Amino acid sequence: MVSTVNLTKPAAKDSSVDGPRYVARAELVLAGPDHRPLGKAGLDPDPLEHLAAVFAQVRTEAGEAAELVVDLVPVPGRQVARRRRALMRRATRRGPSAFGEQLGGGGCAGGVMEVLRDGLGVSAGGGAKRAARVPRQSDLSEGVGKFTPGADAQVFAVQVLVRCVARHPQQAQARLHQMLAAMEAFSGENRFVPVGPKWGPWRRYSNTWWLRHRFDRRLERGDFAPARRQWVTWQEIAGLLKPPTARCDAPNVTRCGGVVPPAPAALPTWTGQRDVLPLGRVTGPDGNERLAGAYAKDVLFGASYGKSGFGKTEKALVECLARAYAGDGAWFLDPHGAAWQRARPYLAHPAAAGRVWEINLARPAMDDRMACWNALSMEGRVIEEVQDVVGSVVGAIASAHAWGENATRARTILSSAARTLAHLSHHMVSTGHPELQPTIFQIKTLLEDEEWRETALSVLGPGEAVFWRKSFPNLESSAVNPVTNALYRLDNSLSLKAFLGSPRSAYDVRRAMDERQVVFVCPSGTGESDELVTALLLFDLFRAGASRIDTPVEDLATFWAWADELTAVDGASHGHIAKILEQLRKFEVRFMGMTQMAMRLSNETRAALMQNQSLLSATAADFDEAGFVAKRLPGIDAETVLGLDKYEYIQSVMLRGKRTTPFRVRGVPVDEVYADYRNEAGLPALDAAIDKNLDRRTVGEILATQRGLDDAILAHLTTRRTPPPRPSGHSSGDVVRTLRPV
Repeated sequence: MVSTVNLTKPAAKDSSVDGPRYVARAELVLAGPDHRPLGKAGLDPDPLEHLAAVFAQVRTEAGEAAELVVDLVPVPGRQVARRRRALMRRATRRGPSAFGEQLGGGGCAGGVMEVLRDGLGVSAGGGAKRAARVPRQSDLSEGVGKFTPGADAQVFAVQVLVRCVARHPQQAQARLHQMLAAMEAFSGENRFVPVGPKWGPWRRYSNTWWLRHRFDRRLERGDFAPARRQWVTWQEIAGLLKPPTARCDAPNVTRCGGVVPPAPAALPTWTGQRDVLPLGRVTGPDGNERLAGAYAKDVLFGASYGKSGFGKTEKALVECLARAYAGDGAWFLDPHGAAWQRARPYLAHPAAAGRVWEINLARPAMDDRMACWNALSMEGRVIEEVQDVVGSVVGAIASAHAWGENATRARTILSSAARTLAHLSHHMVSTGHPELQPTIFQIKTLLEDEEWRETALSVLGPGEAVFWRKSFPNLESSAVNPVTNALYRLDNSLSLKAFLGSPRSAYDVRRAMDERQVVFVCPSGTGESDELVTALLLFDLFRAGASRIDTPVEDLATFWAWADELTAVDGASHGHIAKILEQLRKFEVRFMGMTQMAMRLSNETRAALMQNQSLLSATAADFDEAGFVAKRLPGIDAETVLGLDKYEYIQSVMLRGKRTTPFRVRGVPVDEVYADYRNEAGLPALDAAIDKNLDRRTVGEILATQRGLDDAILAHLTTRRTPPPRPSGHSSGDVVRTLRPV
């Protein structure tokens, strides 16, 4: 069966550029005999760099064009062998030679006469036959040139056509000369030269009237009819056929992004399965593209690195929404609030709307509704959890304000105040008044109002009064300034006063974990206290996760946490992200972090993240960051990571307990993956559901309650004081026992 291939070029579209255009043409042929080889171009420098530089100067918008057409036709091996035998016979007749000159004889005529004598068997002296001269092996090799016996199946007939179009004839001719100069990169014993007249400055090449029509017909129709026979081997012409390498620095070269293995065929294709986490679009070994995923049970922690705006947050949103629709709990720390706004229409879908929490601290108005969180609340907790509550509050405030180990006095004062108020909260809850629990704003009152402090101590155990009555009075008056200054700064943020100022908490991460809630936390807009609220949230996340030790592992609901802009978050957490990565896996808490610069993470966070990650994703970064990530991606170099396009990633993931080779992933936007889940009409219902889930109140109501909380607590303790619990065990006084009838 014979198939016909149409090589005719499509008709050029009408150019929008007015005015005449001029064409310069040239057909290139080998300057010397075709058995003399061209130069074997290497890879460094790339032989295509000069050609690419010429093409980079072509202004297509101005009607210019440049073409270099290389046509190859395989030469049958028997023709190559016939050509080689002819060359060997000529070398034999020529005899010994050196540097291209024949040895012996009297020049050209003498050489001819000697050939005749050898053929007749007549000697030069008197007719006796002289022994024929045997050519040396080097002479035969030089005579055959590149057509060695091993090259029979590697020889091609070649045709090279060059055409340049410009708005001025001299400009077209100059561009043609640039192309001819670039072809000098392939020169060796032989070289490409143009066909046509070259008489002084008159160099028309194939633009002459007797060559032009034949040139254009071959270029347009794809005819193969070179001006002369010229054969080349694949080694000579490979430099023109290969793609540009990384060493070709021309700006107009499309980069392939380095060599990245295809995605493993064993990766599942994500179609919405509950047990699969979507990754993005991958191309498999068969060349087909699909939306791949990773098994959720294999993904414990993840790290995503790369430039801002290259799709890290979008990828995280795709993952978060997938887990929300699958029924898992999710917690997304969104410092800027952009991710929440993008996710809202998709969370309004009935599959997730009833489980959504929103904590948005971005500049609320007095009539805006907001959820509340009392970091010192003991509602729903036992007395043994006081130490955990105190630890998270003290650690967060100390970390946010960079109190080192030398700030022992400030830490002691803050710890004692937080412990006393936590015990007071437990007292209020146990006596049926959770609406009178103190908040972190009452720490200032405890430190500065002696009457209020003594009233609070009177309902607590005697152990709570030891520090306040023995050690605290002996401290300098300025000793409390670091603590009170940190808390007074909270007064500058209306959103933080509303979020942290209510006695009762609706925001409870432990409840969100157990009830599979979908929580978006947006601390933006809190000003200089951003780090403080972020630290409080992260410390509370760790505390809540660790508190799940009271539940059997098989009964734990999987809870996923994402933290965007991890570098800024890590600065506030001071090591607690590392603790989350190291300890919360056993409590079914999964953590995914996204950051632009891994090198700016703290040493302990960076080490824990790279040690424990089971999903590593990298997009474009600067050279140092790319080098850091590339070392964790076997077979990938920094240049490959450096050259990734927007929304392209190189990922490596755990698959059935084994690490996969790195593979390329193309990110998919949320609106493409979840187009069927978008529910703009359901946004009012979503807001109503959030109001109900978090019992949100207006900012004005919360602040009014917070302003009167000190007086309300004092009034309650003064008018309805209950005696503190007696310590158990023996004492020096009388023991009174209540006798009950048997």
